[in-house]
Amino acid sequence: MIDSLPVHPDPVIEGAIAASCQSLAGMGTLLEQCADALRSGRSPGDLRGMNHEDYEALYAVAMQLYEAGDHERALPVSLALVAHEARSVKYSYLAGLCLQKRQRYREAAVMYLLALGQDATHAPSAFRMGECCAALGETEEAQQAYEHAVALGRGDERYHHLQTEAMARVVRLS
Repeated sequence: MIDSLPVHPDPVIEGAIAASCQSLAGMGTLLEQCADALRSGRSPGDLRGMNHEDYEALYAVAMQLYEAGDHERALPVSLALVAHEARSVKYSYLAGLCLQKRQRYREAAVMYLLALGQDATHAPSAFRMGECCAALGETEEAQQAYEHAVALGRGDERYHHLQTEAMARVVRLS
């Protein structure tokens, strides 16, 4: 996935990136071998013996890379988190952010939809969905996403700033 990049100088981070790429590569086989367990509600991470601390350690690496602007390296780590534990809004949202920064708007929109499926009140995902739809030239869908972010912003003070920006973008799209 990121073979063209030089090795990251931090061996812990490089190890997390390599392990994430390797686990993504083996995901198809795991899904085939463990279909019954997955249907019973277990996650791929559960089947690989991962726990909350493992997820949070990988999330910390992905966030560190993302915040440093290294979106290409953050992407496989965030996607591995989603693949292993798809029930977390923050993992889906971060994967969406990484994809969006890489201008992979369609895939980012899917991650934001996944996050909204996990928490329909997650205004940042609705707002970012609007950005992706706008970048894809899907004006009507962008307006709907921004309007959803506006509605969510009304109900949660933490998202008031998104509400204001989403309202401005709805006006610009009109």
